[in-house]
Amino acid sequence: MFCSLRAGRPLSLVLATALLLTVGLGCDLGGGGSGDATVTGTVVNATDDPVVGARVRIRFTDGTGDRVEEKDTTDSEGQFSKNIDVDEPTEVTITVLEQGVEEERTQEVSPDVGASNLRLTLAIGGEENREPGRPTDIVLQDQSASSIRVQESGGTSIARLTFQVVDSTGKAIEADQAVDVDFRFGQRPEGASLTPSTVETNGQGQATVNVSSGKEAGVVQVVAQTERPDETTFQSKPVGLSVHGGLPNKCHFSLAPERFNFPGLIDLGVTTSIQVFVGDKYGNPVVPGTSVSFSANAGLIGGSLQTDDQGQGSVVLTSAQPLPDANGGVGTVRAATVGTDDVNTIVDPDNCPDPADTGNENTISKTIPIVFSGRPEVEVAPSSAELGETYDLKVRDVENGNPLAPGTSIQVQAEGTQVKAVGNTDVTLDDTALSDDDGDGFDAGDIVNMDQTTAFTFRVVKDPDPEVSETAEVETVTITVDGPNGNLEVVLTSTSSGTSTASSTQSLTSTEGATVRRTASGGTVVRAPQE
Repeated sequence: MFCSLRAGRPLSLVLATALLLTVGLGCDLGGGGSGDATVTGTVVNATDDPVVGARVRIRFTDGTGDRVEEKDTTDSEGQFSKNIDVDEPTEVTITVLEQGVEEERTQEVSPDVGASNLRLTLAIGGEENREPGRPTDIVLQDQSASSIRVQESGGTSIARLTFQVVDSTGKAIEADQAVDVDFRFGQRPEGASLTPSTVETNGQGQATVNVSSGKEAGVVQVVAQTERPDETTFQSKPVGLSVHGGLPNKCHFSLAPERFNFPGLIDLGVTTSIQVFVGDKYGNPVVPGTSVSFSANAGLIGGSLQTDDQGQGSVVLTSAQPLPDANGGVGTVRAATVGTDDVNTIVDPDNCPDPADTGNENTISKTIPIVFSGRPEVEVAPSSAELGETYDLKVRDVENGNPLAPGTSIQVQAEGTQVKAVGNTDVTLDDTALSDDDGDGFDAGDIVNMDQTTAFTFRVVKDPDPEVSETAEVETVTITVDGPNGNLEVVLTSTSSGTSTASSTQSLTSTEGATVRRTASGGTVVRAPQE
């Protein structure tokens, strides 16, 4: 037994993106009667993806001479299956229709043969939709601005983006191929919006959307998308747009030095940086390029800067005349910018003073203190190395008695037999802190951590060692200062060793050029040399 097959009309080659129909024709597989033939098929595209919901028509003439039409629809795998009632070899016509395009095949079936399969092509959704004139791509044609400002900042808060829908040759589609273009955000800061959300292309294939900022700075990404005739969606590449902050706000204006204490009295030309942070009334960085000016009552400072994308910038403070001697070594740096005079109703009063008190004055300024510190000085009492003694140690600058710059290391070491130094024997200085509590301007009296950064104590005690039989005895105590202000070493010797401080004060330091003097209380002051 066999199924006779008669070739239908020739299967023409189609474009690469056409859909493919597979049809199986055969005899009863166990569910139909003796006069049944099963027609099966699979609808796929050129890349073998199934086509779901394609309409299938099977037409033939039965044994009585009547024309019969059976219908089916492809399933989720693009397949269909239909039993037809034929008593003898019969010619059937199978037509598949989808998206206005159909493909037809004529085939002979017989009830007494097994199923067989043929592959046919339904030419939809492929390169025929990329022929010139049909929409295939969407591109950005024009952008009115690359950045906008947040609302109520006094600057432009709207940008216009024009997209163009083109065909496979890159030519704009014409009016008879017009499509609706939908706009959406890829990402956006809070409050940003698109108007309108959908636009029909004009005679040049163009569609324009307006991007409006909200009240927050950030980055906007806009995507335009539309459909081809086969309902395939395609979209543009994301278009980026920056939303910058508004004008400077007093509650978001900050000034900070690299360090509040730098060795500006050691020599002329020593530098440190001063950084400014500028935000708008919403706490967003101000527009890049916002100008900030600087002035100083001591040394030299960069005159101005323009803020970056984060609302920040820095200038250099250089030690130079005049030095801040009149204020005990404390100078000031002032930064100023221009803000807005509208009422600051957004800032939380818990984090910012009442706008009625501070306002958003047209000129916004901030002043900070800077300690210009000098060469190191060590004062220690008593001035000899003695076992069991408690030592008062002061480390400060020579010129004003101020703390040395942050990062200065102070170390104390006791040498001898079974002895050690305890207490403040290994200290690294923090930065100097200042506060103008009395509101009369900054000077040395405003240093709030003076004692913590200049005054220390230590003791020389026994350090028992069971393996050592000698009596505990201290020979020297060495104090070493090392940091940005310079280096200084002080060596205290024992009076019992035959080298007393009274007979040789110079023996108290090994730093070449350092000076030594005795205090009335029995202590010793050692100063680093003047460079």
